[in-house]
Amino acid sequence: MPDWNLVHIKQPDSLAQLPKRANGKVDWGNVKVAHLDTGYTENPAFGRWRNGRNAIVRAELGRDFLQPRRQSPLDPLNDVGFMPPGHGTRSGSALSADGAGVVGIAPGLPLIPFRVTDSSLVTSDVNRAIGRAITHVVENRLAPVINISLGFPLLDEADMGKAVDLAYESGVIVVAAAGQEINRVSYPGKHRRTIGVAGIEKTGRRRPRFKPYYKYNRYGRVSVWAPGKPIRRANVVQEPPRDQFGDGTTYSTVHVTAAACIWLRKHGSRINELYMRKRNERWKRVEAFRRLLATAGRPLPFRPLEGNKAIGLDIGRLLRADLPDPETLMIEADLALDDRV
Repeated sequence: MPDWNLVHIKQPDSLAQLPKRANGKVDWGNVKVAHLDTGYTENPAFGRWRNGRNAIVRAELGRDFLQPRRQSPLDPLNDVGFMPPGHGTRSGSALSADGAGVVGIAPGLPLIPFRVTDSSLVTSDVNRAIGRAITHVVENRLAPVINISLGFPLLDEADMGKAVDLAYESGVIVVAAAGQEINRVSYPGKHRRTIGVAGIEKTGRRRPRFKPYYKYNRYGRVSVWAPGKPIRRANVVQEPPRDQFGDGTTYSTVHVTAAACIWLRKHGSRINELYMRKRNERWKRVEAFRRLLATAGRPLPFRPLEGNKAIGLDIGRLLRADLPDPETLMIEADLALDDRV
């Protein structure tokens, strides 16, 4: 039986609507995701590896922007002291894994890894690395969706914000974690031009109960809620790796990234026709997705918190909903570039 989080967001029925290959696996076509994190490892959760290559983890398309001289996005698994290494593999496996006992939310979805950090926090160096990575993805048209399961409540440089603006205006959907460092939503999820994701926690087995994974003093920057605990993912540290459960808005974020990729695969040609023809209006693809997250989701399984207007992720409803009329969409005028504090 699928894990609770997959049932909660209607993942099984949604994947059943996508094209399949001869082996029964989802054919993702040209849809890929750029995964900005600690890089990748050759984990069996992604299936077979041959000479450093893998059908899911497209490492040959990725880069190291934290230490550009390294070039390869292979995760060096540096110990940062406050969290175990391998955050990129854990979050990436929850998204795309299809092997070794771990099946992601979008199994087999091609994932392009970019190393921008050694932890889940956005420091000044990481801010600049994320900015370079986003710019590279957009300018080279590598992926229509970018996943950033990282964050920090404050910003002192504009590199990341400037790149978020570029992605938004190019129609690239940037999905980012709300975070859980302090009681404020973190950047880049706090940028209004990203899709900011908060977490839902499930407790109990016989009588499941749900609550916010983390509480914030304000919820205006949260675009959607998605499962955050417990989430099955790969284990990086132990050998041989075994599946474990993780928690955090890191994992809530990959649920919404998966939803964006499933939506694009299901309605891609129509989405491009409606929102991507005019170069100066490509932001409408982002706003169309945001609109549907706000109107084609599910009620939260707990009492809405103060100031919270966002609802829960439901991929089934997302796919069934009519695509918004382009003329009804409004550009987000709050530039991410201006968000330094």
